[in-house]
Formats: sequence, C-alpha cells, structure tokens
Amino acid sequence: MKRFGSLLLVGAVSVSLAACGNSGSDNASTNGSTNGSGNSPAANAGDSASAGNKPVTLNFFSNNADQTTGQGLVEKQLADAYMKENPTITIKFESVSPDQQYQDKLKIYNASNAMPDVMMMWSLPGLMNPLIKNDTLMEFTPDDVKDMGFQPAALKAFTSNGKIYGLPKNSDFLVLYYNKKIFQDNGLEPPKSEAELIDVSKKLNDKKIVPVAMDGRDGWPLFLWFQNEMQRSSGSFQTLTDAVYRKGTFKDLGGIQVAAKMQEIVKAGAFGEGFLNLDYGAAKNLFVQGKAAMFIMGEWEMGMGSDPNIPDDIRGNIGALPIPAGDKGANTDLMAWFGGGYSVNAKSPHAQEAKAFALWMMKQDNWAKSVWQSGVTFPAQEFNQYTTDQQSSLQKELADIFTNATTISGNVATDNLQSDDASKFTNGIQALTAFKYTPEAFVDLIDAAAEESNKANEAAK
Repeated sequence: MKRFGSLLLVGAVSVSLAACGNSGSDNASTNGSTNGSGNSPAANAGDSASAGNKPVTLNFFSNNADQTTGQGLVEKQLADAYMKENPTITIKFESVSPDQQYQDKLKIYNASNAMPDVMMMWSLPGLMNPLIKNDTLMEFTPDDVKDMGFQPAALKAFTSNGKIYGLPKNSDFLVLYYNKKIFQDNGLEPPKSEAELIDVSKKLNDKKIVPVAMDGRDGWPLFLWFQNEMQRSSGSFQTLTDAVYRKGTFKDLGGIQVAAKMQEIVKAGAFGEGFLNLDYGAAKNLFVQGKAAMFIMGEWEMGMGSDPNIPDDIRGNIGALPIPAGDKGANTDLMAWFGGGYSVNAKSPHAQEAKAFALWMMKQDNWAKSVWQSGVTFPAQEFNQYTTDQQSSLQKELADIFTNATTISGNVATDNLQSDDASKFTNGIQALTAFKYTPEAFVDLIDAAAEESNKANEAAK
C-alpha cells in the first residue's frame, strides 16, 4: 500500500464523510450489552488498564446496530476480549442506525450533558466543534498514539487547535462493485470510461437488468457522485472545494456542464427507474439479489465477498472497479477520505477507564488486524503486516484500486457547509437527477447555498 500511503501523508485529507464508515444499512435502533463470555479475536490486551477492584460500567455508543457482522461484530468481539482481561469492567452498548439518526441523538446527549463514555465520532466540523466547545471530548496526546500506526492525515482529521479528539478507524473510498457473471453472460466488458458506462447501461436496460444500483434517497451517495463528476470533468478534486470556499463559482468552474453530464447519465438509464426512492438497503439488495449489474458504494462493503447471507453464485462473482474516467479525470483519481473514529467523554466519571479501553481497542493488533483480516474495511492504520492468503478476491481487487490511486479527493466539501446549506445542496442534486431543475437552475441554487454558508462560517470565526 506504499503508493497510496504516501499520498495520504501529503494529501489534504482533513475531513471525514458523514453517513459512511459502517455497513450503511438502514437498521432500527437497538440497545444491548455484552459481557466477557463471548468469543473474541486474538488480541494483545497487555496494556489494558484495569479499574482495580471497583466495578465500572462503560457506555459505548455505536452506529453499528448489527453486532453479528461487519464492524459491529468486531466492536463486540474486542469489547468481550477487553472485559475478559479486565473483569471489573462492563461495556454496555447502545446502537443507533442510520448515521443521521445516530448523529441527531449524539447532539441531544450533548445538549443534556448525558454523553456516553465512548462513542463513534466523525470529524465533521458541525458535529465535533460543538462537542469541543462544550469540553465534552477528551484529548489524546501525541504520546498516546505515537506507536499505533495511524496515517498522519487520519489523525489530522480529528485534530483541532493542535489537540487530538478522536482515534480514526477507517480509510474509505468510492468504487463500483459489479457482478462478473452478469457481464460475462451478456458479453459485456466492465466500463472504464463514462462513455462505456452509458453504452453498457443501455445494453443492460434492454435485457431488463438495472445497470447501477444507486441509493438516491439518502442524498449523500449522489453528492459523492457529483463531486466525482466535477473531478472527472475538470481533472482536479480541488475544483469543487474551490467553489464551496468561493475561490470561484460553480458556474465559472464548469458546474453547468457537470450537471448536464449527470442528467445525460441518468437519462441513459444508468440507475434504472425509481432510484430516487431507493435507500441504502434497497439499493444493496438489488445488487446482492442479482437484479443489478453494479452497485456504487464505498469500500466498506467489501464484506460482500465473504458474506454467507449472499447466495454463493453472486458472492463469488462480486468484483470492484474504479469509478469510470471522464473527459479529464482518470479512473486512478480516487474519491477517498477517512470514515470516522472513536472519541471519549471527558466529563465521564470513568473518563480514564474509557480512554484506556478506546486506546486498547484501536491498537493495530486489535482493530486494524481484526477488520482487515476479516474483510470488513480498510483501517486508518498501517495494515500490510496483517495481509495473508485468506483475503477474498474482492478484498484484493479493492486493495489494487487503493494502491494504484494517483490522486485522492481528500475532504468532502459539503462537510464544511452549514447544515441547512448542505441540505440545500444534496436536495438540489436529487432534484437535478429527477429533472426538476435545469443544469443552470441547479448551479444557481448551489452557488447561493455555498455563498450563504461561507458568509456564516466567516462570521463564526
């Protein structure tokens, strides 16, 4: 991974994307607790901090409602291992999904000074800054994290005024998953360019197969696609950031042409009919049930390659492709960011015990090794040393995309917008793809939203 790793060291990767970093499924909120009796991965708990003889319960607030698979399972296994070696510690889980509901509840907890001890956190200014201002988040020192193998840019995402407020867990990036058998059975080649994507989409539609399963209902996947289209059109991920920060306007930086290209791709039937009504789970189901040839989503879905709940004939044929190249942007230009981490409540009566658990959980031999070897996600830490011959073919294909990236997007620009203006932005993209806006009207809308947000941000300084 050295090639991409060097990019992460120097890239402007400072902000994570909300709504990413877990399985993404629209799960109902769940409450539960775990104890030390469950099975756990081999974990080096030698540096864990015992609470002595006094029993302590730590409340762990997670966005992974399903603890039977993916990151939710890893969280549970590591908590079980920690409690086994620290019998006076009990870790109680509360889980809320999807991510927006989780974030809304976190804000309620902060307002009422009822924060959990350990919590999933994104480095979004609108989410983290109020918590920092309220002295809610515990600081991690450079000494705390110096030997944990974190990518420097990942730590930077959780750093404010020189202080580290979270431990990053994922390196996320956008890809096209595809069903190799569908392509082979229909004599089609995976698309490498947007022109090829349009051509393939028309042929798949003729065969009554949805070309690309798209979560159009939630908004953020469409925004990722829009940001990618801005890069594919201009050749630089910086173009969108410049427009958001008002170093130029969307109108002057090619936004109208990008909006028109998006409508062209939708009109070609790339996402099938009714995609704006599909949420994350529905879009994924189309793909894993063999009704869609491709699925646009982040690398965190690499678990599909080993998920026993997916039929064998589909699971064994899932591959990964870079997002197709455009007029100027290459398919080695990668939408990549850091997808969240864990923070500790500084006001907790058990803050030191919570910090000790969080640091232990995120040791490379615990978190990075577990999520990589189980095929769950790409950690935000060095993980080459944990690669074995047991990784799925899908995981290896994703690793190739990751390794061969020549440029990365870094921050997701709307993370820096005021929440109301960010909503106007994503709602506008949904309306554009529903042909309720012309490209010109859409660009006027997002230019106004970016201008409004920029003024508010300047006033808040």
